[in-house]
Amino acid sequence: MYLKKGFKILSLILASIIIFYFFYYSLFKEKKFNPKVMIGSQMPNLQSKTLYKNKVLSVANIVSNEKFVVNIFASWCAPCKIEHPVLMQLKNSKIKIIGINYKDSQKNAKAFIEKYQNPFEKVLIDSDGALSIQLGAFGVPETFLVDKNFKIIAKHIGPIDNKFVKKVINLK
Repeated sequence: MYLKKGFKILSLILASIIIFYFFYYSLFKEKKFNPKVMIGSQMPNLQSKTLYKNKVLSVANIVSNEKFVVNIFASWCAPCKIEHPVLMQLKNSKIKIIGINYKDSQKNAKAFIEKYQNPFEKVLIDSDGALSIQLGAFGVPETFLVDKNFKIIAKHIGPIDNKFVKKVINLK
């Protein structure tokens, strides 16, 4: 009887140590979705319905032979509200911005844009998150700088700032 109880306790301790080891090991394991993974890669030619015309468009239909920015946003995203004036700065600098509306209702997305102004050339609907996954996005907001050859040259996680705007404007 005593031996069975001791065996159970020892088994429980060993199982706990093994589980702890795997959790601890996974903390230091290199993650697949590193922000730099997409940098230097070709921009996928994302395709989806647009927010206002409900017409299917691809990124290549929106921009050609020029640098542009892709911004993933949502109406429910507080940091997206913070970065919105910076997006307007980019628009006023004649930089095309393609918006990807992430897991949001069309009604809420339109209300958000009407309230804070529209910096986007077009807004693609990403109701299930598939477009964002193709970009390797972690969440919202995320912003990608793409050169005229459709090569991703920068990725910014979180609200963009004036430093990002200068980087975009100074890109040749």
